[in-house]
Amino acid sequence: MFTIDNTTIILSAVLLVMALLTSLINPFFRKIRTSVASMEPTTPEEEDEDEESSSTQTAVENISLPPVSIVFTPHDNASELEKYLPLYFNQSYDSDFQVIVVMPQGDHETSDVLKRFADNKRLYTTFIPDSSRYMSRKKLAITLGVKAAKYPWVVMADICSYPQSDRWLQSLAQHCMKGRELVVGYTRYEDGTPDYRVFERYYEARYIMREYQHDHAYRCPFNALMFRKDVFLRQEGFRGNLKYLRGEFDFMVNKYAHDDNLAFESSPEGTLIEEVPTDKVWLSKHLFYMENRQHLRGSGRHRCLPVIDQLTLHGNYLLQFAALAVSLLTHNWIITAASALGILLTLVLRMVIGKRALNRFDIEISAWKVIPYELAIAWKKLGYKLKYRRANKYDFISHKL
Repeated sequence: MFTIDNTTIILSAVLLVMALLTSLINPFFRKIRTSVASMEPTTPEEEDEDEESSSTQTAVENISLPPVSIVFTPHDNASELEKYLPLYFNQSYDSDFQVIVVMPQGDHETSDVLKRFADNKRLYTTFIPDSSRYMSRKKLAITLGVKAAKYPWVVMADICSYPQSDRWLQSLAQHCMKGRELVVGYTRYEDGTPDYRVFERYYEARYIMREYQHDHAYRCPFNALMFRKDVFLRQEGFRGNLKYLRGEFDFMVNKYAHDDNLAFESSPEGTLIEEVPTDKVWLSKHLFYMENRQHLRGSGRHRCLPVIDQLTLHGNYLLQFAALAVSLLTHNWIITAASALGILLTLVLRMVIGKRALNRFDIEISAWKVIPYELAIAWKKLGYKLKYRRANKYDFISHKL
């Protein structure tokens, strides 16, 4: 039977307002500035912003580009070096650049690959001494590469990633202007990566990109980071976190970013493509981040908004389905209709908002997958946290006692 009273009206209104508001408490709804105008239809307000962005981009392109050193620190990555080094050597860049490869002594496979590029004048090779202990060999390799760099700007990149275009270096270097000390380059997974992993990476990256936008840089989940050599050496590089095996990009941004000295390059031309992660690599990234975030400044502030988003997401669904179940049991069809409409409104809004955000970065994931993937984020994180708790904490540091 239909029972219309004040309580029913208020509950119905609450259900509908909750569905609307919680759909907007969403990382996909918050606007992110990108390096180029979107290909989507734009509103007049967005067109004004794009015109402003375009004029800024034109001004950036007019600056004199600095010579750059690109540093790679491969470890058992001979095949990746062979495939991807030519893509870096062949960058179309309006200034000089060099490619520095820092490898472990005794890595004969990597050495054989580098011999094939020995006649390339851009290549410089150096080695990590076998005697180095009690520090991350990855961070040591980067430090040696920076010291060997002959140019004032250094790009730290992952050799398991490759540039999407021959203008990748040019796109990053366009941000090298007065006041800038760091430039982060966007990275995406290559085609063939499971949809959920692509989604989760982009979902998390939305928070990071917004922090860059508001000059509160916390970490760098991407595979390209450009910085000034003199700043790195003056502030003693990775001093303070050398014992942690991973997290070199995170620690760099967390230590050196301040005010508006960081720029973010997200254009297709300035994008790196990372290889499909194996299950081991995927899990390792999450576990090492859970260790490293305990030593990053601003970790609590960074984690606050994602927690709020997930609580509102799950809280809305819980309220809507609880109201639906109770109303069916009590035959209150007004509440039934309101909760059903609230669920439908939630699903439609979250799919539309999510799909539009995915399209802005050319991510091809079906709209319907936004719903289960959003819900899975918190539960996947719980799984990673349980695995981290069971892990041997000495696996994350170089000090083996």
